[in-house]
Amino acid sequence: VMLLMWIGASPASTGGGIKTSSLAVAWLNILSIARGKQRMEVFKREISSVSIHRAFAVIILSIFVIFLSISFLSIFEPDKGILNIAFECISAFGTVGLSTGITPHLCGASKMVLIFTMFIGRVNMLTILIALFKKSTTWVGRYPSESILIN
Repeated sequence: VMLLMWIGASPASTGGGIKTSSLAVAWLNILSIARGKQRMEVFKREISSVSIHRAFAVIILSIFVIFLSISFLSIFEPDKGILNIAFECISAFGTVGLSTGITPHLCGASKMVLIFTMFIGRVNMLTILIALFKKSTTWVGRYPSESILIN
């Protein structure tokens, strides 16, 4: 259930999570790499490298946010079980609404962490980072590309 809450809703919906499209793009990219393809093609369409990078960024940032919220709740609520805390944090990230029943018994700081996690899960951490760090002027030049040996 926690995996489904983490994945969340489809794009353009009111739900949170990493979105089904991000998971699909990441998974299809992994399959394309395993098949030795240079480009990712789906339904006779090529998926842009920007979309692939964004999908992986969303997934990595979501794992970071969930890990951070679980860590904070574990510090603030040492008497609660780690599975209950993880369930609450992942549910908050996916804006699912499910609970193990510990939410009313959390301290104010823990509730603030859950509120922050809900906001990040709904708006998306990548969107927030782009809004904060997007430069108003863009450089039109390009650096030379380089193939890097990965694994």
